[in-house]
Amino acid sequence: MFEHILVAVDFSPAWGQMETQLDRLRALGCRRLTLAHVLAEGYTRAPEVGHVPHYEERLNAIAATVREQGFEVEKAIGVGNVATELERIAATHGAGVILAGSHGHSTLRDLFLGSTVLELARRARRPLLLVPFGDGVTLEPTPVCRPLLATDGSAAAAGAEAAFLEVLPRCRRGIVVSVGRWDDAPEREPEREALEGHVKQLAQRAGERGFDTVLLGQGKPSAEIGRVAEEKGADLLIIGKRGRNPITDLLLGSTAEAVCRQARRLTLLVPAHD
Repeated sequence: MFEHILVAVDFSPAWGQMETQLDRLRALGCRRLTLAHVLAEGYTRAPEVGHVPHYEERLNAIAATVREQGFEVEKAIGVGNVATELERIAATHGAGVILAGSHGHSTLRDLFLGSTVLELARRARRPLLLVPFGDGVTLEPTPVCRPLLATDGSAAAAGAEAAFLEVLPRCRRGIVVSVGRWDDAPEREPEREALEGHVKQLAQRAGERGFDTVLLGQGKPSAEIGRVAEEKGADLLIIGKRGRNPITDLLLGSTAEAVCRQARRLTLLVPAHD
């Protein structure tokens, strides 16, 4: 999955943060990068349409720097809807993951996704890796090594679970977190038992590498996931996003979107169908 990543380059302040994260992804198996910049829809009607070579030149400069880090690099320029074009370029170049920046709010505790990234998160047909940036967000330069999977055991989480199991052999011991409501509702006890059984099956699939398990019977899922990630030192959150069906736009799901808004570490969103 991570061998070939498409990197969304918008030349904004987010890029500086994203560029520092590229070398960390090598630990997950990344060897190839496609640097992609999209001229937003309507750009072709502007007098500056001749500036395409300017952006190609800027991408060339970034590509030269990234190659010095030992990556194979391709470049692409698109024109149109940013989310649609990034997905198209990723498919054309065979990238398994799209990397994009999520924009920080002026307050320290609340992160939100910019409108373009939010659209990409909802529409992307492949995993989306988000890099948070903004005031108070500091990402360590060390290789990614402590993944956390947030799962409810549903079909929508299957892709995220598969991604977690794929990266686990490359990392230190992982973490699996699930938040339910059985503490406040005894009638939900079968839900807890089913989830415990599901996590045991995941552990069997994980083999010797294994992971720590945190099952919580109450609390707001997004807040609890963030708290556990902080306490356990997770440096990669993995969560699934819900879909309607293969031919309509994907929905994030309230928990996935809230996790992305609040995340202070790399976050991988995996489509339900992936």
